[in-house]
Order: sequence, then structure tokens, then C-alpha cells
Amino acid sequence: MDKYVAAGLMPIMVFLGGLYRFYANETRGVKEGDIDTAQVLLAIFGFVSSCVVFGLVVDAILYPLMNEVCPPGANATLNGKCPVTDPELKYDRDATMFFTWWWVGYPVVSAITWLWPPFYGYPETAYRSLFKDIMYAVLDVVAKGGLALYVTYRTTWV
Repeated sequence: MDKYVAAGLMPIMVFLGGLYRFYANETRGVKEGDIDTAQVLLAIFGFVSSCVVFGLVVDAILYPLMNEVCPPGANATLNGKCPVTDPELKYDRDATMFFTWWWVGYPVVSAITWLWPPFYGYPETAYRSLFKDIMYAVLDVVAKGGLALYVTYRTTWV
């Protein structure tokens, strides 16, 4: 998949995930049993659709890196080589793979907390909320903070 198509899918992925997270409230009721079928269907549609789009985006990022093929539209480096297969850019390739695999943790945590008993239709429990907060904090620090540090450090190599 073209990198621009994958980038264009990202806002769609976020919107679909927002349907699950915000509009369907992760299928959590205000009180026990306070949920309707439309909310559950919206949550399932949003979550599953978001995960499908997420899979397409991750595949578009990782496929060229793992198979060392130059994707369509990749700009050549100064020495005329493909940036994916250029051995001088190995650390960039490794960092991209590392941060992308960390990114996979977001839907995993979301799925775990969705399936955490008591299941949908019940208010959020303190333990589930604490688990989500800790896991998302770790994911944010590594995926976003780590990427920011890497990019900042990387600019010193130029």
C-alpha cells in the first residue's frame, strides 16, 4: 500500500476508534445493565473497523521494512539508494519497526479492558481503570516519548 494512502487511513482509524471509545462509551453503562443494543453494535463496529484499518496501516509500514523492498513513492537517499534497503539507515529502519510494534499495544490493551469482567453493560471498575491508565501511560512514554527522543537524537547525526 502506498504510504500516502496509509497516512490518509489514519484519521479514519482514529474516528472509528472514537466511535467505540466515546460514542459507545466502550459499552459501559452508567449503572449496571444500562446499555442498549445500538450502543453495543456501534462499539463492535467501531472497534473491529478501527482494528482492520490499523492492520492495514501497520502492514503498510512494516511490510517494506521486514521484506527490505523499496515501497512505491520512496524517495532515494543522497547516494541514490532506497531508504528502506540502505544499510547506512539500518537504525532508522530498526527504530521504525520498534515503535510500530509498540503501537500495536494500544488496541491490545483496549481489547483486554473490553473483555475484562464484568463485561459490557457495567460501569467501569477501579481495577480496570487503573490497568488502562498504567498500560496507556507505558505505551505513551515508549511510543510517543521514545519516538520524540529518537527523532531529536537522530537530527544530531545529520
